[in-house]
Amino acid sequence: MDYKELWRIHALCRFAVFMVACSVFTLHARTDIIDRVLAVVDSDIIMLSDVRTVTTFGLMPDAHNEADVLTQLIDRALILGEVNRFIVPEPGVGVIEAKLDDLRSRFQTPEAFLDALAKVGMTETGLARVLLKGWRVENYLEQRFGSTVQPTEAELARYYRGRINQYSIGGETKPFDQIRDQVRRDLQGERQRTLIADWITRLNLRAKVTRLDEER
Repeated sequence: MDYKELWRIHALCRFAVFMVACSVFTLHARTDIIDRVLAVVDSDIIMLSDVRTVTTFGLMPDAHNEADVLTQLIDRALILGEVNRFIVPEPGVGVIEAKLDDLRSRFQTPEAFLDALAKVGMTETGLARVLLKGWRVENYLEQRFGSTVQPTEAELARYYRGRINQYSIGGETKPFDQIRDQVRRDLQGERQRTLIADWITRLNLRAKVTRLDEER
């Protein structure tokens, strides 16, 4: 048997081993949840496990489903891209650990918490990194958009009148003078959210964002 024939047999053997490995992987994929890419934001990759981590630990309570979570994770990746361009302060000692303790307390036992981590393929160290990213985003947004222009009395009164039902309890409307500070907080919060949403829209236009969940 010449060299070429030996090489051909060796190549066929390697191909057969590869096909067997693929078959095993496919069978495993049918019985277990295999991680997959859901979105790519420039060079950042968002995995299914990232979404499942958020939903399992309630890290984005205003997200109604996994699609909403993915949208917010894309937004977070865009914001972190901006954050990483600057030197930003790190959280104080114990801040992230306190957040981690809060997540642990939501489970009945330490074992239940560890089981939840295992189900999403996460470690406590990895979860702490996720919490740190969330803290950096919140801190950056507060620094950049926290100081909005103070609304005038006329703007406050107009906002109050336009949302009168929001300030009513049991059919009784709270007088404006009694809740002026609350109205001011609500109006400033709404303005801040609008500014942030517009800013994120511009970040989306500058970045290359690919959602793979929408291709299914």
